[in-house]
Amino acid sequence: MQSVKSLNLTTRSDYTYIPMRGMVDTMTTYRVVARRDGDWWSLVAEDVGAREVASQCRRLEQADAAIRDAIALVLGVDRDAFDVQIDPEVEGLAVSEETLELIELRRQLSQLGERSRRDTPSAVGELRSAGLTVRDVAEVLGMTPSRVSQIEKQRKLAGSAS
Repeated sequence: MQSVKSLNLTTRSDYTYIPMRGMVDTMTTYRVVARRDGDWWSLVAEDVGAREVASQCRRLEQADAAIRDAIALVLGVDRDAFDVQIDPEVEGLAVSEETLELIELRRQLSQLGERSRRDTPSAVGELRSAGLTVRDVAEVLGMTPSRVSQIEKQRKLAGSAS
């Protein structure tokens, strides 16, 4: 098994919003590498307005706020005008292969969870269109019938808003 070089932690989910008149816009996400340096985490975001932006923090939970403030200052924008993706590097830490494998598995699980949340509504719609009952869809997808009904209702509301 390969050793893991970094762990991907998305601090806020990427999203699109639909402003008036149906236009779709996507928020810019800056990738931030976090490297352990003594008792601190060194944070570096590359390609921010063609520049490198750096900050530091004591704990990873503080990384989002620290680098967000630095990027906002450099760009001259509000700190909520963009997203950040913190990628902690764990390669320099004295941990076992098993721990590195677990970190990679948890990263993959997180990605699969995001994909599942994103793709489930369309799968519910397809299965219902194929003639399956709400209860059958729930059984196939491993969810409750009430959740299937809730997803269907949300899809109908979203469809009528377009």
